[in-house]
Amino acid sequence: MNSLPLIVTTLQVLTAILGLFFIKKFKSSFYFILIGVLCLTAVVESLGLYYFKIEKSSYLLYVSYTFLIFNLIALAYQKIIKVEKHKYLLFIPILLFDITFIIIYFMGISYYNMIIFGAVITSLYVFLYLKQLLLSYEIISYKRLLPFWVSVGFLVFYLPSIPFFVLRDYMKNRGLFFVLSILIILMNTFIIYGLLCSNKEKKY
Repeated sequence: MNSLPLIVTTLQVLTAILGLFFIKKFKSSFYFILIGVLCLTAVVESLGLYYFKIEKSSYLLYVSYTFLIFNLIALAYQKIIKVEKHKYLLFIPILLFDITFIIIYFMGISYYNMIIFGAVITSLYVFLYLKQLLLSYEIISYKRLLPFWVSVGFLVFYLPSIPFFVLRDYMKNRGLFFVLSILIILMNTFIIYGLLCSNKEKKY
């Protein structure tokens, strides 16, 4: 088996453990939801790696993960975006995502389409948060804000993954799936940096 998936999964597990280690440093709602995202990802990727090893299908595992992870990310950004009209912009897309996901699941359509939809929504959340940050006094100390580094990590992964999954058949035939692994490594690197270097969060 290629060693890259093992490296990626190990990094995701370490990121989740590091997140739990700093649980006394960060006490905001955003942080606790982030811990849920990190731990869920670590568990699912570890199980996925195991299922691959024993040649067992992990389709249902990743379908469930896709549904949960994008809802958790939406909830996390609901906690840090303060502009009311932007909160509505967060609520409507994730509601459409959930409804569409359920319809697609029962129709037996590939859930990769929902990964693209979820990646677009997550990128929207990140841009709204960064816009809010840019127009606030917090921009002065943005390098010490955990949500900033998490948002950069999400943007680095989810934005490039949109064209990747749109062209997934071409990518697969070209053997370019390692690109996703590189993006995951970069995303976790930004999150780890944020955990290590950010100031204590306020409760929000």
